[in-house]
Amino acid sequence: MKTRVEIGDVGVMVRDPLPSGSTTAQELLRMAAAASCNGGDDPGDAALVRAAVEETGSIGFSQKEGSWIAPGRTRPYSTALIKPEGGGEELEVARGDLSFLMRMCGVSRETCMQMEKAMHAYAHQGYRAVALATRRNGGAWEFRGAIPMIANRLVKSIRDARTDFRYFPLWDWPLRVLHWMWVASVLTLAATGICIAEGWFLIRGELTSRFEFGDVRFIHYAVAWILVAVLILRFSLFFFASNKYQTFASLFPVSRQRWVDLYQTALDYFFARSFDGPRYIGHNPLQQWTYTGVYGLFTFMVVTGFALYALYQPTHWFYSWFMPLNDWIGVANVRLLHLIGMWCFLLFATIHVYLSILAGNVDRDGTISSMFSGGRWVRRGVRFHDE
Repeated sequence: MKTRVEIGDVGVMVRDPLPSGSTTAQELLRMAAAASCNGGDDPGDAALVRAAVEETGSIGFSQKEGSWIAPGRTRPYSTALIKPEGGGEELEVARGDLSFLMRMCGVSRETCMQMEKAMHAYAHQGYRAVALATRRNGGAWEFRGAIPMIANRLVKSIRDARTDFRYFPLWDWPLRVLHWMWVASVLTLAATGICIAEGWFLIRGELTSRFEFGDVRFIHYAVAWILVAVLILRFSLFFFASNKYQTFASLFPVSRQRWVDLYQTALDYFFARSFDGPRYIGHNPLQQWTYTGVYGLFTFMVVTGFALYALYQPTHWFYSWFMPLNDWIGVANVRLLHLIGMWCFLLFATIHVYLSILAGNVDRDGTISSMFSGGRWVRRGVRFHDE
């Protein structure tokens, strides 16, 4: 369920109720709507009323006139007296902070953990729980459940939007420059590598005195050295990073929570689910392992590439370090592995570009723009696991 209400410059979203005990989702939603301030203009109240009407057909409860009491400084919940429209016993309803109401009702630890786990799926998106408790004739309070809600101020210009967002500087300018040099090098190496592997690309006109293959091989070799320099500089930046999102720790998910998030993120990527995965300012655990694997693949491509070039100068002091690889597994296998590595890069690049566009345009998290600007604007109230 997703019910959205826009009142003035505020938009409110209501999600599926999380009932507790014998309370049904419909009953919880109706009681929460009935506990709204009669005659008030609060967008949250209006959103709950509309959600109850859309999902159940009616509110189903009537509120006693003059019974609504607003939350106070020491009491983070409102109260009201409601009664079923078809007749029945009058209930006093408390609506407010989840943790406070669970403590007030003496909820068991198991129920608390279940409710917190259910809310966890919404909390990282900025949702907050509106909890509900009831009692009869001044008796003990009974916890009924909670409803995830989020409110955002609607803006009509970027100048206004900045008040609803906060800025995180992420990527230093040297890293961004190296990233795009990396992209250009990989594309050039892939294009020239395909020409080298498939010689028919170069069959054009007279063949006895032309040097196309040598030119392509020279470009491939020269760009390979540029890539090596980029790789060395990139590793050096790990020691000069201006924030924790660029250090060595960003390459490996080390905590238990990050392993849990790794599994959840993998499921979300596999099923193409947006807004459901754990939120990270920097790289999420799946991206951490992916980029670590990419660094390893780059190193593998450099080693196999130098091993193939060493065939032309096997006695050179530098290339002699790589000749044992040819003797160990054979030149044909080294060339095959180098070619397979290239196709792995092209596969990674395709998926990387697709997911970046998905994150930037669907999840609106500034993934692509951050590699130009160096930072991200994120909505206030959204929690991130690596802040």
